[in-house]
Amino acid sequence: LACAFVFWSTDQVDVTLRLSLPYIASQQAQKQVTYNEAMRLLDILVQPVIRSRGLATPPPSPAEGDVYLVAADPTAGWTGKAGSLAAFIDGAWLFRTPRDGFQLFVEDETAFIQRQSGSWTLLGGDPERLGINTTADAAHQLAVSSPASRFSHEGDDHRLIIDKAASGDTASLLLQSGASGRAEIGLAGDDDLHLKVSTDGTTWLEALLVEAASASVGLPAGRLGFPSTANPSADPNTLDDYREGSWTPGLAFGGATTGITYAEEIMGRYTRIGRHCMAYFAIKLTSKGSASGTAELTGLPFPAIDDGVNGVLTIGWATAIIAVSGTIEGVTLPGTTTVALYGAGGGGASALSAANFGNSSQLQGVVIYDAG
Repeated sequence: LACAFVFWSTDQVDVTLRLSLPYIASQQAQKQVTYNEAMRLLDILVQPVIRSRGLATPPPSPAEGDVYLVAADPTAGWTGKAGSLAAFIDGAWLFRTPRDGFQLFVEDETAFIQRQSGSWTLLGGDPERLGINTTADAAHQLAVSSPASRFSHEGDDHRLIIDKAASGDTASLLLQSGASGRAEIGLAGDDDLHLKVSTDGTTWLEALLVEAASASVGLPAGRLGFPSTANPSADPNTLDDYREGSWTPGLAFGGATTGITYAEEIMGRYTRIGRHCMAYFAIKLTSKGSASGTAELTGLPFPAIDDGVNGVLTIGWATAIIAVSGTIEGVTLPGTTTVALYGAGGGGASALSAANFGNSSQLQGVVIYDAG
């Protein structure tokens, strides 16, 4: 057959510039031969479809019109035609050298490829990967580079699902800074919910654990921070404050502290949970001073609330207290940081005064009250 092996050269002046289709020469005999040849080429190059680009040897039983992109190091009837389009026409192979910009549909890959700088690449990227404004890879088959990403509903609900193969695997959301992990939330190695943080992407601290079996919440790091200034909630079932600290207890007589001095043992510490406060104290006098009147413990860390229910003082240790046969008691004064002191006995209680204290009196106890 006259057209069994046809070779084109882009240096020919009797062919078109882009597809090298042959021109019919002036006064040419058998013009149909040239015309038919050009039609064959158009049939191959327009809307081009190839069977495969992975063969280096001609298939044993090609069908008429089959086209292949010859792979590297070809043999047999394709020898020397690496990178060429091979079309089986009229029982023989017809070759065409593709140019940059050619696009082909590859049937066995179900994908389009494009020739650029002498090489073929998938048009629009790998069909099994998607990179939007960035490059997807084997570890990140979906990759997006954007100031923000939005996933919206289609009329009702919308759920973002991250699935893992087995309980021991991980399904999580990883937050990074400069491509280094800083926080992770998800199912990390089991079916419990984990929240972890890191300062360097290598060492991780687990801050929160919610057990799947019981829904119990754990704090593996053992810390739950509240602001120094409380943000109260009206919901009585909401924990909105926690504090620990020290306070300075003192005594006053008739509201005055004239001449009162203390030994080094004076100290106070407190724990506040919500509005509930437990204020522990220890006082040892070196001089009770010259003030007179009713006795009060002063300096509570927070004012007591005023709701008609007073906080109470319990003394665990007392020495050098004068004319008190029973226990020493106390109640908070609403809206203040003061506790009024009483001596109990005989089924009643009476207010203590400066007369009940000596220069070496000592008290240790706790005030339990609701703080404002």
